[in-house]
Parts: sequence; structure tokens; C-alpha cells
Amino acid sequence: MLRRLAPLLPLFFLLTVCASKPAVKLPGNSSPAKSESFFVSTPTSNGLVFIGISGRMSNPKDTLQFALENAAQRVAMFHRVAGEYLSENNIGSGAFDYSYNVQTRLYFDQEGSKQFVEALSYNSDKDAVEIDNAFILRTTFASSLSNPIKYRPTHRKSDGKPDWVENSNIKIEGYEVGIGYAGRHSTMAATCDTSFKNAIFSIIRTVQTTARVSDMLYQATDSLFAYKTANENLIYAQASLDGFYVLDMWIDPKSKAVWTLAIAKKAGA
Repeated sequence: MLRRLAPLLPLFFLLTVCASKPAVKLPGNSSPAKSESFFVSTPTSNGLVFIGISGRMSNPKDTLQFALENAAQRVAMFHRVAGEYLSENNIGSGAFDYSYNVQTRLYFDQEGSKQFVEALSYNSDKDAVEIDNAFILRTTFASSLSNPIKYRPTHRKSDGKPDWVENSNIKIEGYEVGIGYAGRHSTMAATCDTSFKNAIFSIIRTVQTTARVSDMLYQATDSLFAYKTANENLIYAQASLDGFYVLDMWIDPKSKAVWTLAIAKKAGA
């Protein structure tokens, strides 16, 4: 039921607006912009915003190239991304008879994403930032969403927390909405990656989910007259999405957890 996983590189979405592509200030030679706790990536007049992220490498040029390729993969996923989600929850009658397992897979045209690298534009003076040893490059791709977005998040002045974090039932006309969450991982890049993927699976579970619940009564081995019960809950979701796009992201300043707000449409809808 689950197939081979296409590697999914980390993703991070920041502020909007990109300009032409001048010579970039490479990591180590630049003065990165001050980081924020929230990063709006709603579409701009120049196109759609896609963010590439890379860990700092020994060669600054490699760091930049990896970030560009990462952003290009986000463009490929915008055109089409598919995924599978499976969770199994087994509960027995004993105090320790419990297990929970989640498996996920994502599929996109990773090889084809290379064609988008040269189509990305950025401004080296405005669109490079370093956060917790992660080099982040904001790029723009000349494209547009199928429907205009009639929603713009608002953020608290104290910590940048957006309104949608506490309103998980948010609706955006013309789109399915997903919210991804990830607690702090070993690196900021890994945390953002997990939050991004969880936003994809959030939408997939919304558009195509099959659930199965089963209860079983069985005789205990230690007594002829004792019976026990076991409960199994299985949730399987699979779907292909078009136009998957992140609108906003928030990093909790204290816990370093990451929240991601994204939209998409079920393929063919």
C-alpha cells in the first residue's frame, strides 16, 4: 500500500517580494536580514514566493545552490504532489496494551524540478537570511494561483503569533486548507520540513480518508472464564494535490515549534 518515498528536502516560507537576480551575497559574506517569528508568503505582483533552505556547508557556493534546488523542488510540488498517510492505533485491555504507529509517503517530480532553478528570481540584498545555522533564500517564480486569495493573516505584535494558529477551522474560498505543526527538532531546517509535510498530509486527510475501527472479544489464556477486548483504529488517506502553496508560517519564539498554513486543490477538482 505504501510505496517508495521520494526524498523531501526542508522548506521555509518567508516574506513576499523578490526582484531581479543579481549576483548573490554568498553565506559568510553577507549581512542577513533580521529574522522574524512569522513569515508571510502570499502571492505578489511578480509571482509566487518559494523558499529554499540549506544547512551551512563548507563551500558557500554549494550552500546557495542547495537552497536554489530546494526552492525549485517546492515549485515542482506546487504543480503536483501526492501523498499517503496511514495511522494505526491498537488498544488492548491491559494497562500497557497500547501501540500507535504513523507512516507517510510523498511523491513529486524531483528530477523534473531541476528545470525550475534558472526560472527563480531573487534579490541578494533582501532575500537571504540565516536562522539557527540555516541559510534561507526567498525566491519568486513567475506563476499565479488558480483563484485569488481572499484572506490575509494577522499577527500579534508581541510574538508574531498569527490568528489562524488558534482558528484551525479557517476557510479560504476555492481551496482546501491545511495546517502543519512540528515541535522542535534537532535543527530549524528539520522542524520547518516536518511542519511543511504535515500541512500537506493535513489537506490529504481532508480530501480522501478511509477509516476502519474493529473491536475483538477474546478469551484470556490465564482463565477459562475470563475475556478481554482489543480495539484497532486504522486511518488511511491518499490523494494528489494541485497548487499546494504555503501562505504563512510562524515560529514560536519560546519553544521553536513551527506552524504552517497552506492551501491546495484535490487534483482534477
